[in-house]
Amino acid sequence: MRTGEAIRRLPLKTTLAEGVMEMTRKGLGMTAVVDPGDHALGVFTDGDLRRAWDRAADVHGTRMQEVMTRAAKRIHPGTLAAEAMLLMETHRITSLIVVDENDVVVVRSTFTT
Repeated sequence: MRTGEAIRRLPLKTTLAEGVMEMTRKGLGMTAVVDPGDHALGVFTDGDLRRAWDRAADVHGTRMQEVMTRAAKRIHPGTLAAEAMLLMETHRITSLIVVDENDVVVVRSTFTT
């Protein structure tokens, strides 16, 4: 689990270059993309980055909203670790963002393998 500042949240208007740098600093292979109220809008992952590069996206002109995964998998606080692991195995992903009942990213925990 990652907590506090280890959980990075980026706004939709963040550039691809800024997103890559933030993902690299946090070492997660993903970052949550949020609105100004920290509502989860999606995630930006290593896979999204590879797909953007494959399309020859402009790293300084492309914004998160153009390359992120909008249908990101989420869990809620209190979800059992076994449930989280099953969700990640089923969808072949390595991280989940934790959101509250209003879909706001909970900065105290993000579940990763």
